[in-house]
Amino acid sequence: MRSSRCHFVARLNLFGVRAGEWPLTANGFERREGPEPNRVPPLGLGGSAALFGAGALLLFLTTRVAVPAFVSATGAETVVMWFLAASIVLFGPLLLMAALLLYRERRPGRLGSLGARLWLRPMNGGDWLWGVGGLAAVGVLTGGIGAALRMLQDGKNLHPTFMAFEPLGPGRYWILSAWLPFVVLNIVGEEFVWRGVALPRQEVAFGRRAWLVNGILWLLFHAAFPWQVLLTLVPITLLLPYVVQRRRSTWAGIVIHAGFGAMGFLVLAFGLA
Repeated sequence: MRSSRCHFVARLNLFGVRAGEWPLTANGFERREGPEPNRVPPLGLGGSAALFGAGALLLFLTTRVAVPAFVSATGAETVVMWFLAASIVLFGPLLLMAALLLYRERRPGRLGSLGARLWLRPMNGGDWLWGVGGLAAVGVLTGGIGAALRMLQDGKNLHPTFMAFEPLGPGRYWILSAWLPFVVLNIVGEEFVWRGVALPRQEVAFGRRAWLVNGILWLLFHAAFPWQVLLTLVPITLLLPYVVQRRRSTWAGIVIHAGFGAMGFLVLAFGLA
């Protein structure tokens, strides 16, 4: 019995859990120190729809108005103008909205550390396991959906037109240097807004089902994309918020989002799909 207990404790330590602590709450989600529910204002369905709806409108304006205007004015490649337009028209205002929401929360005695509020504590072994495992699951499911759609549509390209470009070659590898700062802004920005700021407040309003509300609204945020692209986004838009809420770790979401985004762009950049 003693050896079994020691083996169990060793396994807990492997995943960053100290002896005497249980990793999960009764409802199956990670138990960690964080903002108390009565100290984080809830973000109900109306507020959630307004926040994600504003993001969807900004994305629509970016893809339908800003990108074509930038391409017309500069003659640059569409994908490069997507990087620029999305940074200015989409992610800039989104980050400002999220910062304003946080500012309104930070009243005396209301919140503790900003890292705890945003679920940005250092990752432990369990977080990495869920993050990498979630990324693998998203990759397999997305690949399967994409393959099925290409079969049904005779190999039609599934990528949005504003992200379509010829594979990179000599003289065009500089596009990678334009993509790198954009992808950091995209992934860190979205995870900061949708998971760090919104999801903890949605958890107060919706409890253990908050990830589902967050995921459905995140999928609808991409409504400016073609329906085929939306289908391929279903796995990540549902699995990623689930992992983040279960582990109470926005970093786990960043791992999944970064891996997914990098793989998708590099596949396009080097003509692998």
